[in-house]
Amino acid sequence: MYNLRPSIKIKKGLKSYCGFAEISKVLLSQILSNSLKTIVFECYPGINTEILLKEIIKKINPKVLIDASLAFLESGDINTKLKQDLTEDRVFGRFTHQKIEEYIDIQKVSEIHEKVENTDGTVIIYGVGASKIVYPDLLIYVNITRWEIQTKLKNGLSNWKADNKNEEFSKKVKRSYYFEWPVADQIKQECYENLDFMIDLNNDKEPKMISGKDYKLAIKEFTTQPFRLVPYFDPGLWGGSWMQEKFKVRQEEKNLAWSFDGVPEENSVIFEVNTTKFEVPASDIVMLFPKALLGNRVYGLYGSDFPIRFDYLDTMGGQNLSLQVHPTLDYAYRTFGAKYTQDESYYIMDCKENSIVYLGLKEGVNLNEIVNELEQSQVIGKFDEDKYVNSIKVKKHDHLLIPAGTIHSSGKDCVVLEISSTPNRFTFKLWDWDRVDIDGKPRPIHINHGKKVLNVDIDEKFVNENLYNQFKINKENNTVKEEHTGLYESQPIETVRHIFSTSVLHKTEGSVNMLNLVEGEQIIVESLDNKFEPFIVNYGETFIIPESLKVYNISPFGKSEGKEVITMKAYIR
Repeated sequence: MYNLRPSIKIKKGLKSYCGFAEISKVLLSQILSNSLKTIVFECYPGINTEILLKEIIKKINPKVLIDASLAFLESGDINTKLKQDLTEDRVFGRFTHQKIEEYIDIQKVSEIHEKVENTDGTVIIYGVGASKIVYPDLLIYVNITRWEIQTKLKNGLSNWKADNKNEEFSKKVKRSYYFEWPVADQIKQECYENLDFMIDLNNDKEPKMISGKDYKLAIKEFTTQPFRLVPYFDPGLWGGSWMQEKFKVRQEEKNLAWSFDGVPEENSVIFEVNTTKFEVPASDIVMLFPKALLGNRVYGLYGSDFPIRFDYLDTMGGQNLSLQVHPTLDYAYRTFGAKYTQDESYYIMDCKENSIVYLGLKEGVNLNEIVNELEQSQVIGKFDEDKYVNSIKVKKHDHLLIPAGTIHSSGKDCVVLEISSTPNRFTFKLWDWDRVDIDGKPRPIHINHGKKVLNVDIDEKFVNENLYNQFKINKENNTVKEEHTGLYESQPIETVRHIFSTSVLHKTEGSVNMLNLVEGEQIIVESLDNKFEPFIVNYGETFIIPESLKVYNISPFGKSEGKEVITMKAYIR
């Protein structure tokens, strides 16, 4: 059965601390036994600092207590500095190149330094950017996952230094995506170099703490074995019921539209120390051990960014996705400051008879013609997609390649495993079937962006010759069939499908590998040289193979033993 809370057990003798009382006691002991004066609690944006203050910090009983937010500019001044990056658009902004130091109020910091110097006793500074205000004698990082942050933003949390509790969620998450998270990740990476303790405050009621040294050892374990991320699911306007039925998840919801099961920027990982389970951002693995996870070649291309994304789009019993297009790399970089764009593909996990995917334009359609029709559709509320957009009747296990600049959409009654580059916000909606979203507001349309990247050369003929079921057999025998399935030559991701009933030898090909069991109940991943313990994967689960493993075997397992199963594998060319 699909595992909703995958984790790894750390067998090394690491020490964990649980609960507010024990954490406070341990930190106080460290401070007193080492005569430490300046204590810093650096927090990721979204941390509940009220609970942190009440349940941990005040119990240490510092002589002076300083809220780090007081050292930064006022909200209005910050908003002014951010205006150029955040723009007036509801969805799109530009990745900030600014550092948090640029938002520091020098006079206020000078006053804090004076207060610290004149204090005879313990001083605690806490909050976002605390580590940038003073040099700590003891550095504690307080961690939280992005999915938890987004849940809090939906429930009324304001952004850092922004009085926007009641602002719509899309604008809050935009501010996070383009400003807060990039800035906070840079702070985190610097903190991890000299970290004394890490507190997992993903659950406000169940804090856990581990030393900085042990945290790095625990995170390193993810680079020595196959692992899964913690998936999350979300309903949407066009969502379906397939994931609810197949994975037995959130069946009380009206539908589920998305599942992120392979997006380290968004997902979390769980590791267990003794009986304590820590849940932390999967991006910490990439941040701390990028070369071991990604491989030298991929690290050289992408730095500490994970370049592959697997996710589900479920319209089974639902509606069409919007007609959309993703920007070319050149446009994404020049307009948004993105390092790469969302090249992608649709692998059809399941569908009903007569289900379709829209892909490319009809032959002979020119740019001005379709742009005029799309713009007119926003006025009259209808668009003749059959006249302008190519559609393909799809079946289970089809694979459709979608280079940047290609108009596309999954139709209703499909389940798509989307295999793509990691960025997830650069979708230009061109037509949305005249719908409003589940919040009752019109869904944003981005024809102004889309018309600048829409590639009219990707038409029906081009799609059939280059993008639809481009399977090429690499090797085949009685028990194993290995097929190259894409992606298109302009895309950096290679995909390979294996259809097999016995063991298959895999090589990482100098890149981190991401795989999904797209047919069959179970498989087992095994090491050739006992580097890692056997790893069991269930139907529909996405899993990651660190590049450092080099080679591994995959075999049918359990009820699938001796039967034919299918995996989809992606890596960077």
